[in-house]
Amino acid sequence: MPGRLSIYDDKAFKKDALSLIQNDMIGELNPRYNIPPTTPIPTLLNNGNYLYTHFGYLPSWASSKVSMNMNARSESIYEKKTFRDSFKYRRCIIPINGFYEWEKDDKEKVPHLVSDIKNDYLALAGIWDEYFDVDLNMKIVTVALITCDANDKLAKIHHRMPVILEKKDFTTWLKDEDLKEVNSLFKIYPNDKIDIYEVTREVNKVLFDDIVCISKVINKKEEKVEVGQLSLF
Repeated sequence: MPGRLSIYDDKAFKKDALSLIQNDMIGELNPRYNIPPTTPIPTLLNNGNYLYTHFGYLPSWASSKVSMNMNARSESIYEKKTFRDSFKYRRCIIPINGFYEWEKDDKEKVPHLVSDIKNDYLALAGIWDEYFDVDLNMKIVTVALITCDANDKLAKIHHRMPVILEKKDFTTWLKDEDLKEVNSLFKIYPNDKIDIYEVTREVNKVLFDDIVCISKVINKKEEKVEVGQLSLF
């Protein structure tokens, strides 16, 4: 259940999804290395818009943000009233460079970065809806990542992982109306396609957003990290 993301380069994704992007509203991506929920993340909607969305799903009929969901389980997504309509009509792809999971080491949580072992990005299956934000006095697009069981490699750290799409399945996920075909994409990403390694414990700090977040920890007795510029957006 990824709750933190790293998104700093979407060039490869935009090239692979070129025929599906009708309106690029992002342009040059703002690099982020430690993205928590409620933060804007790039998303390709099934209407062709590629734009920043709210990381945390709220259905249009929600009365408040209390009901926000970051993830939707693939096994029950069609059974849940909250997600059912979005699964049928409002699917999306969230391109990320990696996500974080934590391993418990005694009393400490040790962050690990999960990324694709060959490709520059992971294309996560998601759903979206429009929610009227009273504070902003406007509609915002909100998204949730869809999850499945973790593969054996990741299961040593966490039992769930996002549904990751292959390039050849982008069109099916976004455009196909046959839900059996869409359901067939809920596959566990193979062990040999992901890379997992320990990263700095600075990732545990929600406001820490620096390129060092994605650097592999070689020396377990980690030295003090030099903090770069912190950014909320």
